[in-house]
Amino acid sequence: MVGFPLPGTAASPTSADPCGQGPRALWVDRTHDWLSRGLCWPSRWVDGFFADPLSTNNEPAASLVRITGERTWRDDDLDDRDLDVDARVWLPSAERRLSLLFRSKDDDAEADGPRTSDIADTGEDDSGFRGALRWVINRTDAMDLDLDTGVRSDFTTFTRLRYRSVHPLFNEWAWLRFTERVEWRDPKGWRSRSLFEIDRPLSDIASVRLASQIEYSEELNEDGRGLGWFQAVNLFLRESDKAAWNLGVGAAGFTKPEARVDSYRCYVRYRRQVWRPWLFVELEPFVLWPRDQGYQGVNGITVRLETLFGRLDG
Repeated sequence: MVGFPLPGTAASPTSADPCGQGPRALWVDRTHDWLSRGLCWPSRWVDGFFADPLSTNNEPAASLVRITGERTWRDDDLDDRDLDVDARVWLPSAERRLSLLFRSKDDDAEADGPRTSDIADTGEDDSGFRGALRWVINRTDAMDLDLDTGVRSDFTTFTRLRYRSVHPLFNEWAWLRFTERVEWRDPKGWRSRSLFEIDRPLSDIASVRLASQIEYSEELNEDGRGLGWFQAVNLFLRESDKAAWNLGVGAAGFTKPEARVDSYRCYVRYRRQVWRPWLFVELEPFVLWPRDQGYQGVNGITVRLETLFGRLDG
């Protein structure tokens, strides 16, 4: 399956120290390694200090922090900027079952395609910092089931159950990935999202993905818009171990008062590892055709800079 290189996949530790990244010559590498060790070692120290020394089946905990800065320019003057912080702290002596999550936006932002909110305005505000405890109920090679319970920065609570599974199609000619999220949010009520994705490898460096999502929420229902829907097609091209392309088209809308398309979107996304294995830059020019502007084309470009602190597994 071809996609974007994940932060950390290009790094291969050369030291036996699981919290270190090996010898570093420049000051910027030493500074990054010092911050990463500061995130990793507290979890490992607690694991070793409080855990039963005879227990060897608990995988050592590690902490990761991803920071993404984003700037968008549009020719309709609806420019935007964002700073996204995504952190995970595995709790010690929990057999990789419990972790703490800290996010500055909803975690449905997939790394390899636009969110529904990028194409159509669902009217649901998912901004604001949030923290949650995640319990991995079950995890195998083909599926995982986890439960999040947390609080947002406005002191409202939420609970989310997520199920994901992968199924081969036509003797592994393609793969179906299904994701179901059921969430209760105070005070907005229930929301569910069903996402179907079909991945078809075309070659060693290319693959295509078809995605379709259906969303129900009490908020959309009260607004008289019925179900929200989203469909997209993405082509992934791997340029090298440090760079990849994503070409995508998508459409989104609602089923009430009549089934309609509220917006179309096409884009080209280029992601490249630059300078260091923990630093990535993205360029994403796009064209948006929103219904509320008479489907007149809106041109724009988004620039992202992303870095990762923590142990980079090779």
